[in-house]
Amino acid sequence: DLVEIVPEPVAKWQDIGPDHFNILDAFYAEPHRYAYTFQNYVFVTRVMQERESSGGIKPLRLMERSVFSDRMVFVRAVHEANWMNEMEISIYDSWFDPVVSSLPGLIPDGFIYLRASPDTCHKRMMLRKRAEEGGVTLDYLQGLHEKHESWLLPSKGGGTGVLSVSQLPTHLEGSLPPAIRDRVFYLEGDHMHSSIQKVPALVLDCEPDIDFNKDIEAKRQYAQQVAEFFQFVKKKKEAPSEQTSTDKNRINPQIMLPHKGGLWVPDGRNPFSGSAMNLNFRRAMSSYLST
Repeated sequence: DLVEIVPEPVAKWQDIGPDHFNILDAFYAEPHRYAYTFQNYVFVTRVMQERESSGGIKPLRLMERSVFSDRMVFVRAVHEANWMNEMEISIYDSWFDPVVSSLPGLIPDGFIYLRASPDTCHKRMMLRKRAEEGGVTLDYLQGLHEKHESWLLPSKGGGTGVLSVSQLPTHLEGSLPPAIRDRVFYLEGDHMHSSIQKVPALVLDCEPDIDFNKDIEAKRQYAQQVAEFFQFVKKKKEAPSEQTSTDKNRINPQIMLPHKGGLWVPDGRNPFSGSAMNLNFRRAMSSYLST
């Protein structure tokens, strides 16, 4: 009752415009043609989804993936596969950073990594039977897995991952419940977006095949770990000493974004005296965790 589950906006990807264009299917069919267009639209729909879900009364939003999952995993994958060229990746990055920095609702308070092997993910994907995914290969999933690992679970010894993890400060580590104490890390690194430096990540083992409709005890254990992580993130967020310069910089966004009827600014200011639609993002934000 305390958690609002926000799944990926797949339906929006499958039905665009009056012609009901399925860009998810087009991407898998012609990745060279549609990789940039698809990733661009994925970002737009995540912004729309954040706006639509942020006004709920529940204190916790659990969103399936985030814009950082897109940038650190999926955009890297299509770029390395040469489906997105250097010009397109430069364009993507040119708007990604300023938009994310101007929209605090896109920045999770914590990440939850549902960790499973590529083989297991492939089997579950086949069982899901989503029509567009019929041609997705195990090799493609292997690449996505490696990028998730290098982002969310690289070697604590300073391995070759894009990012690194560090142990929590003593005063925070002591506040972690024993059940998740060895599963929570800080994300950090030179390649990390400044908005999520030192954001905690919980790693959950999702390799076993569990029917949560039948295995009530397993369901309870997973739910307890997520609940304990949420309480830890909430406590960390409320601690005055944990406020960073990044948090303070979010107060005055300096970007205008297109919107039906005109332009809007994330803090609600109307840049013109015309009929531009305004949104006010200076409201109390619910805690947001991303998987």
